[in-house]
Amino acid sequence: KVFRDFGLGSFDEKFLRGGGATTFRVNTQGYGHRLTLAMGLPFTNDGAVILEAARIYDGAEYWISPIDAGTEGNIQTCWSVAAMQEDFPPQAECADDELSDMNDNNIPGEAFVSMHRGIQDLERNNDELEDLLFFPTCDELDLETSNRRSSSSNDGPTNPTARYAEYFFEVGYDDEVLLCQNRGLGGNCDYRDDENFLDFIDRNNEFDGEDDRFIRLAQDSDDFEDFCDLIVAANKDLRDAFKILESHIFDWRNEIAHVQIHCGLHDDDWHGDDWHGDDHYDDDHYDDDYHEDGWMGGMH
Repeated sequence: KVFRDFGLGSFDEKFLRGGGATTFRVNTQGYGHRLTLAMGLPFTNDGAVILEAARIYDGAEYWISPIDAGTEGNIQTCWSVAAMQEDFPPQAECADDELSDMNDNNIPGEAFVSMHRGIQDLERNNDELEDLLFFPTCDELDLETSNRRSSSSNDGPTNPTARYAEYFFEVGYDDEVLLCQNRGLGGNCDYRDDENFLDFIDRNNEFDGEDDRFIRLAQDSDDFEDFCDLIVAANKDLRDAFKILESHIFDWRNEIAHVQIHCGLHDDDWHGDDWHGDDHYDDDHYDDDYHEDGWMGGMH
């Protein structure tokens, strides 16, 4: 059973700040056995607090550690996290950065769920950050010279005019629908030349560039040389806009959420005088999972 008849009481803020608390009520009518909560963390890229199928009983308490959903890269910039500019505390650099309202993070994450490591001091590890954030340039991949690879087709394009396909192959794309114009005998790939590549991504709805910044740059380019120039310009914009969340303000370790559950009979108005608590518990009436007609949860 999914419950939708709950209220947030007097809490009307966008999110719980450090040390904050909120209370809500669910009328279970005898059906409530397990509680699941999912809460995003606004000052992260894809951090969340998840309580899954926790037993509901009077006096239950749960301490929850944050997780990393693995859907977005943890670049921790003002413009990539979920919080808006007005949400940042005044001592944070992001509070004065107009880009903080962008909420734009199409940089892929780890693709697996893990315990969140907290906010890292990325400024001290620029190599890791550049690998995660910046576009590899055509010069770095040796694609602006006349030296073309001469390896087998399974290792990448051999066509000197298939520079888009080679760039995407080198940065990790292995989708044959994107890279190959035709599939020959023996599974060999006839890689798309530059003109065919641009025509394909313009016509194919699957590669619309909405959630893929590499595809979007290619769609914005007139030819491969223009694509290489756009990469250099995009990296410059990233460096110019590079303000990250300060670890000494936003970092954490261990559990960051505390959930408490209280059960009791009540009427529809749920006033303080209607709380009955354990006085209405009857071993003959309730099963081993112990629930009453309603429960109230609180989270810190």
